[in-house]
Amino acid sequence: MNIRNFIFAGAVCAACSFAAFGQTVPKGDAPATPTKSGGKPATIPTSLSNLVVVIPLKGVVGPTLDNEEWFSATDFKKTLEKAEKQKPAVVILEINSPGGRVDVEEQIIQAILDSAGRGTRIVAWVTDAGSAAALITLACKEIFVKPSARIGAAVTIVSGSKGTSSLKRLMEGDEELAAKYESFQSAIHKAAAEATGRSPAIAAAMRDMSKELWWSSEGGFSDQQRAPTDERIDGPKEVLTLTAGTMEKTGIAKQKNSLDEVIASLAVPLGGQTRRMDSDIQTSPKKLRAFIKRLDDREKDIARAQADSNPSRVATLRKEYEKTLLEARALCEKP
Repeated sequence: MNIRNFIFAGAVCAACSFAAFGQTVPKGDAPATPTKSGGKPATIPTSLSNLVVVIPLKGVVGPTLDNEEWFSATDFKKTLEKAEKQKPAVVILEINSPGGRVDVEEQIIQAILDSAGRGTRIVAWVTDAGSAAALITLACKEIFVKPSARIGAAVTIVSGSKGTSSLKRLMEGDEELAAKYESFQSAIHKAAAEATGRSPAIAAAMRDMSKELWWSSEGGFSDQQRAPTDERIDGPKEVLTLTAGTMEKTGIAKQKNSLDEVIASLAVPLGGQTRRMDSDIQTSPKKLRAFIKRLDDREKDIARAQADSNPSRVATLRKEYEKTLLEARALCEKP
């Protein structure tokens, strides 16, 4: 059997599954209840530091074997804590992701809110942010996007033994269960909206195709039309995905062509330096690749030992294989 099938067998498969245009949630688990990071919209922190820290969030949100690029909440929290200790003027999240796991997304959002509550200035710089990555982006007080950027399409998708379906469709006919999941899932996004001063209707329209989104220059965003001059951004039976032009027009984000342009616009004190944390955020993916290589090597070693009719060697190698397999599975189960 393929090593990847071994690693993602059983419950781990449900936890690590991924749909390109939807978030995935571990089967049977409700998302964690968020803690609130302040009741008022946060002001943009100021700092005398001239250090800019860049944390790349590239690839899938959460462990995957289908694509080598991914990032975890565990690595993100450790990386952000390490960045905070350097007392930077600003932390830039360099986002280019199609989305991924709900539990990973929620923990990353909470880490952003907590860090911002401690005074860290966190900025999103987006190439593309689909699904879970879109909701992570909305947790940042300041957002910059490339002219070609798209943010949205965050309908929750559940993948299991019976295939893939939206969470809402899966729960049709059970209003109480659907209400339970919606209550838990929407809470973290409402907390992010409060912290950033944005309307919770934006995230709601990305997550639920039954929601509408309206906007006016005077009144901002709303889930319903308030005046004849209001502009409909997203209609019923549509899932919201925002373009760079719409985001700039409505005040969600500003368009920039490069990271250098973003940094230049942030009023960082002169003589600043930029420090990237690519290696820190990729700690878990590196470990998983090492586990897979070790499993590949052990399979070859077992085959050779069997060909040499060496049963004791085969038994030893199989124990090593099973130990590595358990370690790989444990890594994939972490958010």
